[in-house]
Amino acid sequence: MKFSTLAGVALRSLFLEASWNNQGQQNLGLASAIDPALKLIHPPGAALRAARERALDFFNTNPVLSGPAIGVVLKLEEEVADGRLGVLERNRLSATLNMALASIGDALFWQSWLPFCALAAVWAVFSLNQWWAPLILPALFCPPALTLRLGGLYLGYGRGVGIIDLLARVQAQGLARRIRQVMAIFLGVSTAVLIPVRIEHDFSLGGLWATMALVTAGILVMRTAVRRARALNFWYPLLLAAVALAFLSVRDFFV
Repeated sequence: MKFSTLAGVALRSLFLEASWNNQGQQNLGLASAIDPALKLIHPPGAALRAARERALDFFNTNPVLSGPAIGVVLKLEEEVADGRLGVLERNRLSATLNMALASIGDALFWQSWLPFCALAAVWAVFSLNQWWAPLILPALFCPPALTLRLGGLYLGYGRGVGIIDLLARVQAQGLARRIRQVMAIFLGVSTAVLIPVRIEHDFSLGGLWATMALVTAGILVMRTAVRRARALNFWYPLLLAAVALAFLSVRDFFV
């Protein structure tokens, strides 16, 4: 398939959720995005009409990872057109991949990377006190998201269902779990630090980061203790709050 056709599909896929609906969810966006490619894959007539009807089946995946999903759909349609794959098998493979990408994408982006970028932007606002500090959020989030969304379409088309093996080698779920762990610590530290700082109107850059280091150290110590003694799990939130407050009470001594 020509690069220009795939590029057109990639750009049209940016409107995947423009016609989101309860019945098919992203199906109308998918049908609109891949229609130029379907015209090249299938001859006019019954085959093309059937392919368009398949595109209107239920389709839902994570928007950031929709590129690989759409690329695989195009590859499957080519195999159907060549007689190497049945329609039922095509539908089964597409549905399985969409669910897998939805799970990985939600864990990696909505639950991990996006909150981390938002929290980084909050820290930038308090630390830098510059008008452009909130732009750190899109600056961190958009480049990897757009790269995966647009470039992933070419990857999905090139590898087909083999992209599942690639995701397994990358260990995307493990990466998402590690980002969530870092983000959880970052969030706990920020909650303990930024609220008192906001109340006191203390925007000292050195004070902010010194306090963050102290509270982080306390949280990591408590986390290690919890892992070694499971009985502490129940009391962990209270102990964590106590450690954070203790560090905040002696912050001036250290800063």
